[in-house]
Amino acid sequence: MLSGEIDSIVTPRRPGVAGTLALFGLLMGTEAALPVRTHAPQVGPPLQTEAVSVVIPLDDDEGWQLLRYSNIPPHDVDFSPLGLRIQVDDSAAPFVYPLSAPMAVSGLTVRGRVDGTLRLAGQRQGSEGFDDYVFRAGLVLTGSRRLGTFRRMFAPEWVRRLYGLALPDQGISIVRFFNVGIDPDQVGQRRVHPRSDLLEEEVVAVPRADGTFDLDVSLTPPVETVAVWLSSDGDDTGSAFTVLVERITLSTAIGP
Repeated sequence: MLSGEIDSIVTPRRPGVAGTLALFGLLMGTEAALPVRTHAPQVGPPLQTEAVSVVIPLDDDEGWQLLRYSNIPPHDVDFSPLGLRIQVDDSAAPFVYPLSAPMAVSGLTVRGRVDGTLRLAGQRQGSEGFDDYVFRAGLVLTGSRRLGTFRRMFAPEWVRRLYGLALPDQGISIVRFFNVGIDPDQVGQRRVHPRSDLLEEEVVAVPRADGTFDLDVSLTPPVETVAVWLSSDGDDTGSAFTVLVERITLSTAIGP
């Protein structure tokens, strides 16, 4: 299940000096641990650009928000030098990493491994009652949607948390998910999620025979992103499996 009523949020610690290190990394043209704001496109002749990679930290829970649904068991989660380990057992929970500033993302790369599989019993993945995916990587995009006072009173907690990721002078457009499916024929399938038009998703990969998977997504034009939203779900199908997210990299382009 991708959406539900969020019961609580755990924000382990405030970000420390990593933001300064990220800025240094961008200025030096190297990988950074955290992203910083990119410049708006310039009007005029095309400029040569250089790709910059920003690595989302997975060895520590600093900066991550671990959300819990009110009526669904949470995952067993562990951050380590190996990456983010998500132990799913008839459970579901989202993990959100707010960026230090909006970032024009032109690429998303994820490396991971899954041990185990979903119990779909021959049913179509994503259908009602079978809306589980071993892994979804989402980008929370800026936009003009805002949550007014009246709507906020009745909105699920996950919706309020989603809108809360936007800067005070901005709104949200969608969460754009890139999923790991189970069948190669699924790759390329897209949809607006039937539970909310705030959620769009596309199957972009399936695990190899050894369980490893790669998400390599190019985004043209780049999309302005305020957070990374991860999800693994086994509650609809009563599934148990383990996902190890080894690396998440966002790419952006900067001028000379």
